[in-house]
Amino acid sequence: MAGINLEKAREITAAVFAKGAEMGLKPLTVAVLDTGGHVITLERSDGANAAGPEIARNKGRAAVMMHIGGKQLKALSQDTSWFMPSMQEACHGQVFPAPGAVLVRDSDGTVVGGLGVSGDAGLNDAACAVAALESVGLVGED
Repeated sequence: MAGINLEKAREITAAVFAKGAEMGLKPLTVAVLDTGGHVITLERSDGANAAGPEIARNKGRAAVMMHIGGKQLKALSQDTSWFMPSMQEACHGQVFPAPGAVLVRDSDGTVVGGLGVSGDAGLNDAACAVAALESVGLVGED
């Protein structure tokens, strides 16, 4: 797989919403990004918070730009005082290093994009994202 196309992005989004409903999560916003950090799809479910689109997009962008998942991003920002300001500067403030920022790989381990999920607690967002990616044949690194 060379990357995530529109059809696959829509499939991922539907899988996230379905998994979120199954898990009983709060309304979610889902952003699927390509390997350059550009949005392919961005959807906000009914009742999701107003900041969801920016948070989801910036979570997905953080994962794909750094090639690590949200848990590692959060740890880096907590453990290294210069990391977050430098990352924000380099990415023009368009990154959100938190759980729910998921690096997407194909079955061969190749990075094919990023996924940002926002709306519930970060660890729930991440668990939902990873499970949804598995259901469509991809691997999520949170």
